[in-house]
Amino acid sequence: MTRSAKATVRPFKVPVIDITRWEMGSARYRAAIAAQVDAAASNIGFMQFTGHGVPESAIHGLGLALDSFFDQPLPAKRAAQGPSAGIARGYSPPSTERPAYSLGARSPGDLFEAFTVGTQASDHRDRALPATDYPENIWPVGLPRFRPQVMTWFEAAQNVARRLTRIFAVSLDLPEGFFHTYTGHSLDALRLSSGPVVPDDPAEPDRPAMGAHTDFGILTVLWSDPVNALQIMDHEGRWQNVLPEPGALVVNLGDLMARWTNDRWVSAVHRVASPTDTRGHAARRRSAAFFHGGNFDALVTALPSCVDSAHPAKYPPVTIAGHISQSRGGLDAAGPKISRSRRW
Repeated sequence: MTRSAKATVRPFKVPVIDITRWEMGSARYRAAIAAQVDAAASNIGFMQFTGHGVPESAIHGLGLALDSFFDQPLPAKRAAQGPSAGIARGYSPPSTERPAYSLGARSPGDLFEAFTVGTQASDHRDRALPATDYPENIWPVGLPRFRPQVMTWFEAAQNVARRLTRIFAVSLDLPEGFFHTYTGHSLDALRLSSGPVVPDDPAEPDRPAMGAHTDFGILTVLWSDPVNALQIMDHEGRWQNVLPEPGALVVNLGDLMARWTNDRWVSAVHRVASPTDTRGHAARRRSAAFFHGGNFDALVTALPSCVDSAHPAKYPPVTIAGHISQSRGGLDAAGPKISRSRRW
């Protein structure tokens, strides 16, 4: 990485934004919400949202699903493992995922085990979607409630993501439905994780549970247990803790949104440290990260509200599939990667 990441205990606050009344609010109210979003997106690229509309029953079901799957013996989990590392479906054992590679950094694998589902080609039979980009999901056997519980959360998080893109559009002086054209068959994925699973003989005792990385897509909607683990790199290259507020969902912008906004908005480098509770004791962390990626064949160019004579377009047009492919290869040419403290 191009900047040192120094530990810090300085308080750090991710803005909490209440969007309960977005659809029915006055023009003044909506303008105030849009301004809060723009400020957070331009400064740190992370926000927390309340009033998101996800029912408590969906959150409860998600917790049951996480426990029912990850509490199984390893052979049962491995039976739901994907066919190859390049296909993000099914179970991933610890140390098999390395998101830091997207930044061109070599690092040990993550200490979390994961389970991933996503949009399938069969979900859009009216379109000839490539199975390589929209692979079929893999489900464990013997857990009859797992699939409906997971899909209830998938749909709830997807609804939150689509609602947020409407707010984002207004924040960027665009028509409220602008992003809908780009997300009708979005490359969406839900990654459930649990851990950390500490190796028997760790080579690096202080290594993070999940390495430093940025997300590839438009935005990520995150639910997690309320423990200290998620960390954001600030403008000085220091790691800052982000503790989820009660009832809030943490949302961060991805590289695609940073590119789309011509770097007006930020895709922040973040990682997951070894989880601890409020007393500093080691803790388990369960999480569900929903990645809203956009249509694989959509062509992304700098938004008109983010380009002018003082801010010419920085990046050439690219399809979303091309952007993700380049990002997975850790290529800086794919767009904005490390230098997240740049201001528009």
